[in-house]
Amino acid sequence: MNFSFFIAKKIAFSKGQSFSRFIIKIAIGAVALSMAVMIISTSLINGFQQTISDKVFGFWSHVVIMPYGLQEDLNTKPISTEIDIYQHPENYEGVRHIQKTALKAGIMHAKEDFDGIILKGVGNDFDWSSFQDFLVKGAIFETTETKKNKSILISESTANRLQLDIDDKIIISFFADRGKVRKRNFVVSGIYKSGLEEFDKQYALIDIGVIQYLNNWEANEVGGYEIFVAADNLFNSKLKTYFLYLFGSFLPEDFLQDWARDPLQKIGDDLYFQIDSDLKSETIRENKPDLFNWLELQTINEIVILAIMLLVAAFNMITALLILILERTNMIGILKALGAQAHQLKKVFLFNGAIIIITGIVLGNIFGLGICLLQDLTHFIKLPEESYYIAYAPIKIDWLWVFILNIFTLITSVVFLMLPAILVSKIKPIKAIKFS
Repeated sequence: MNFSFFIAKKIAFSKGQSFSRFIIKIAIGAVALSMAVMIISTSLINGFQQTISDKVFGFWSHVVIMPYGLQEDLNTKPISTEIDIYQHPENYEGVRHIQKTALKAGIMHAKEDFDGIILKGVGNDFDWSSFQDFLVKGAIFETTETKKNKSILISESTANRLQLDIDDKIIISFFADRGKVRKRNFVVSGIYKSGLEEFDKQYALIDIGVIQYLNNWEANEVGGYEIFVAADNLFNSKLKTYFLYLFGSFLPEDFLQDWARDPLQKIGDDLYFQIDSDLKSETIRENKPDLFNWLELQTINEIVILAIMLLVAAFNMITALLILILERTNMIGILKALGAQAHQLKKVFLFNGAIIIITGIVLGNIFGLGICLLQDLTHFIKLPEESYYIAYAPIKIDWLWVFILNIFTLITSVVFLMLPAILVSKIKPIKAIKFS
């Protein structure tokens, strides 16, 4: 058996009571706590970013195609449905689904109250699969090319604000050309709640045929197109994101413009050069920059938490090993007097530190993953939905990232252990034997 490992095992698993044993337990606890906090924090931030992104993609789309114009957000200028990307989406790489849409502002009158609203028109090609998760009451409506549906889907916040319920009738006023006001009756068919209050309080869904009629458009004219892409990962990987945050300022600008772009932005840029010159494409990140910038801030928080926890674990290990070396000074002197080499004794304490680190990492994984799985099953950690867009702390465990955290923590801690281990070579046998 390896001499250094044999001595390290004897020290680590000795049953005697000493001050160093107490310190070692604290060191194991510190490593375990740091590991658990890193796993929990990264799983929470992953879950939060994933959940909010899914909500946004469920309400909107990955890429939007619209005409250039001063009021392009309300689609005052139509696009023909005869364009190639709508007729032949299979010819465009990355496009999974495309659907027509249109927006129109109006004033919703309900009972004795009224409020401004933006109506999102949807057609028979609208993908309801992801929106179904938002539906809390009632049902979605169907659209046809021949008959305009007078149903409307409103948000729960709008329903509460205007005291509306399923099957209630409402009137919406629209401003037409030359200051004229046009009114249309609608029936509430369903109530949705995406949790994104910024969207919920502003938008309602209606048949796109109504907007076409109000705007005096032809049946083959729409406000724009929403495109869903087939990419599995729409944003940069965590490792790439970390690298950019830490070293992005040192990289050439030309390199960053290409390499740093996330997959979704690359698809959006490719589509921009493929569509007609009088149209433009925008990714959801470009269309809603504030929301995604806010999500990216969570990554900075994650980096800070991981850095602090790594330092806590490393410095606790240094302290524990220093105390262990001081307590075993007499033993070091005796072993040196018997012919043990300095590098062998260094390995003794490095092995001992590694045993402490691995024990702490294993316990930290058990505790951290246990808390994550418990939260995923029970949602016992609640959040104010009006501030965080979700009623509970979401969890997404990235097993590859957990493995990377374990390896990086182990390597970092062992590197830090090299510092106190150097003291072993400075100990003189004669003085050490007399040390008590």
